[in-house]
Amino acid sequence: MLHSLPVEIALQVVSYLPIQTLHRIAQVSRAWHDLIAVNECTVYRNAAILHRLVQDENCDDSTSQASHQATNWKSFCSREFQIEWGWRGKAPSCVEELSASGTSVHRIKVDEDSGLVITTSQSGGLLVTGLKGNSPLWGLPPSHVVEQAHCEYDRGYIVFNRLDDCKEVWRRVVDAGNEDHCTESPPDADMLSAWIEGTSHWDASTRHGHFKPWALLRMPDFTRAFRLSHLTLLVAADENAYLWDVSEGHLIETIRDIQRRHDDQTLGRIQYVEVNDKYAFICGSNQLRIFERGGGALVYALSPRNLVRKVWNILPEHPAPNSTIVKRQKLQQSDLITNSSADDRFMAVHVSGNGRDIVALTRYGVLVIIPGFQRLISGEAILPNIGVQLCFPPSVRHPQQTAIYLALSGKDGKVAAATQRGLYLVSPDIEFSNLTTECPPRPGVVVSRLTKFEDTRLLSFVSCLQITRTSIYFNWKPSRYDTQPTRAGGNNGFPMLAGGPMGNLMDFPPPAVQPPIEAPAHNDQHPNNQAAAMSNDHDNEDEPGIVEVGGLFGHPGGLPSLEPATFDLDEYDEDEEEEEDHEDFDTDFMDDFMDPEGDPFEHPMNHWNPVMVHVEEGHPGDPEGGMHVLINEWFLPLNISTVYRVSF
Repeated sequence: MLHSLPVEIALQVVSYLPIQTLHRIAQVSRAWHDLIAVNECTVYRNAAILHRLVQDENCDDSTSQASHQATNWKSFCSREFQIEWGWRGKAPSCVEELSASGTSVHRIKVDEDSGLVITTSQSGGLLVTGLKGNSPLWGLPPSHVVEQAHCEYDRGYIVFNRLDDCKEVWRRVVDAGNEDHCTESPPDADMLSAWIEGTSHWDASTRHGHFKPWALLRMPDFTRAFRLSHLTLLVAADENAYLWDVSEGHLIETIRDIQRRHDDQTLGRIQYVEVNDKYAFICGSNQLRIFERGGGALVYALSPRNLVRKVWNILPEHPAPNSTIVKRQKLQQSDLITNSSADDRFMAVHVSGNGRDIVALTRYGVLVIIPGFQRLISGEAILPNIGVQLCFPPSVRHPQQTAIYLALSGKDGKVAAATQRGLYLVSPDIEFSNLTTECPPRPGVVVSRLTKFEDTRLLSFVSCLQITRTSIYFNWKPSRYDTQPTRAGGNNGFPMLAGGPMGNLMDFPPPAVQPPIEAPAHNDQHPNNQAAAMSNDHDNEDEPGIVEVGGLFGHPGGLPSLEPATFDLDEYDEDEEEEEDHEDFDTDFMDDFMDPEGDPFEHPMNHWNPVMVHVEEGHPGDPEGGMHVLINEWFLPLNISTVYRVSF
């Protein structure tokens, strides 16, 4: 029968067949085998569209979206399916520890095309690490980059906050060419000094990872959160939001009165922001709001109390011994618990690279996926008809603090979420074809969990999570290390861990003395400007109060005498996420920490004769009982972490 059909019609028939079926019919029918072999490019291009591996309008040839070593559509489909099976635990995956990123990682940004991982540190500083070879390429010292700095990255530009609430913009040297910096908002003396002083520390062979000062953006108001996308920086203050062009260094738009009442609610305290070329997305403690760019109109608002009643619960499953790193999870539909939704709030939102879909995460661990969200804005659809809600297993002790972090791959709609119960991967169901039906059977996604990263004591310390087409990156406890950043040689330099097996120290020189920068007259200063500058774009909690530090554990190491004192935690972590309180503090955690025999990870503090300091109970801003380590007069949070990569 096939021979009687024109080739065009036969190929049209084949375009509706899943790729698994193509393989089967080619094995049992010579006619089908010959048809597929002769028209291989067209057949596998159509298969890529069928399985939503690419968008129809973006695949005019085999190079668009079929990059990353794919030389034709058949090899592209083969590689993509290997990746998809990896996300589901059906294909091998690889775990790598990027030890050169240091042992106190706070924020992570990834540029796989350029082979770069950018990290900021809990104790200050910024480091660029090469994916190839796991080696340090360039960095800025803690004397220039504040503790727990939030960092954004896009197309060769790095943006991070500093104490005076300005945002520094640095540009990759190889992209800047002969341009010194942007002229409208030039970098200040501190930025130029840090660049000049740091240049001598980094070899010219690592130039592809070097950055130069590009702009200093002075904020009109004290700001709560910022996000960089498509070279547009969205910065949210309490009442207004500002959009900056980081390449030109100028303010392009102001969205005013973002707190105006809607559905009898204000936006609430700013939690997170997101931006694309059409909309600004702002998560508040009361609502998630979408503002239209080019006028600032409020076009959509969603409150947790208005979420869909039907949800898909992700059932907790414990993997068998020697199981794969990634394990698929079972889903079960049920009703959303009413009292939890009333108390819940959104903590993060992301928009897909094509601008069609959004995902949002709430504190209670409800993941809201809205494909084609603009249909809600136009009135073509309502949330119950198009939205999908997944509920992650709740935290046992504090369900209102289940969720920790959310990430979305810009290209293929994959989602990663960190919770108190695990690291989860959510992938679109590629078995569904939009050529044969308008929407997939609910829920239309596959959920998996990373089985080797389940220690709840360590999950609460995950401070960043990034996702790409082939990998997921997050900070986790290092498997081994020999040392820890400390004060260097009696001066105010601060060595940074930079390469090798966590043992190489990069000793930055003391910062040059520069005159203080006067804030512009229009900048409303926060009463505690230094603490307020510590921005955390996944959460911006109320400032914690003064907490009295309790007694010290005795230690025979002959440490300096310390007097009990009051300690303002605002100076260290003003905007960190709400953490667990200290009831039922697990003392076994400290035993493991102090005993190298009781933990497979050797801890660097075994070399340092540490003094343990226990912050008084009841402070909500410090997890695991507020345990800290005091070393050489530096008060460091007990969160020793480096970058891990799980790739498929």
